[in-house]
Amino acid sequence: RYTTLCVFFFQSLHLNILHSKPCFLPPQTPMNKLFGGQKRGDVHDLRSELGSNKEEKQLEAVKQVIALMTEGKDVSSLFPEVCKCMQTTNLELKKLVYLYVMNYAKSQAERAILAVNTFCKDAKDANPLVRALAIRTMSCIRVPQITEYLVQPLALCLRDPDPYVRKTAAIAVAKLYDINADAVEQEGFLDALKELLGDSNSMVVSNAVTALMDIAESAGDGARVFRVDGSVAAKLLTALPSCTEWGQ
Repeated sequence: RYTTLCVFFFQSLHLNILHSKPCFLPPQTPMNKLFGGQKRGDVHDLRSELGSNKEEKQLEAVKQVIALMTEGKDVSSLFPEVCKCMQTTNLELKKLVYLYVMNYAKSQAERAILAVNTFCKDAKDANPLVRALAIRTMSCIRVPQITEYLVQPLALCLRDPDPYVRKTAAIAVAKLYDINADAVEQEGFLDALKELLGDSNSMVVSNAVTALMDIAESAGDGARVFRVDGSVAAKLLTALPSCTEWGQ
């Protein structure tokens, strides 16, 4: 769980790097400095601040909750209050709330269902970063009650007009396969991944290849899932010149 949490955290930081002004932290930056630098209050104080009508107070409270969480403190009792903060247009706040929900969803499965409507709504948001964030978070939550609601939003995101959403959705298919292989095959997601091999964006192609290779390894029948014939090879060679080093 903590490995997945770290991956998600650094993916969120990557979003900030891509879409924000440069920000450099000095060496050995304390965690409380990274999340606002304020003295953390007790759970009662945080619960009150999370229920504030002011988004600034909610953001600072969630930062303190995440700081406590990363230090190994149990803040699961704040799950309902933190989930209420999902209904925001503030991307920074939404990312932190999603990080919290992903971490505690397994132990708070019944309460996590309350977040499903927001996930599905965000998967159709006008902002592609929000759409990608929603689909990534849902695919990282290994709770059957959440996973069953992933299918429809994932199908839409695989055909999304924004390449960032498509490449995120490609990896989400592989994660869904680990949880529910039958759903991936029945919904035609393998064919959708193969179609993405001809995508105009090289990162989408790279992620589609990665997803298909992961699924082939899990399925134990690689040739059925992903076979590089002449047609596939031509698509990959077309994308190769514009791929990053990782994509190559």
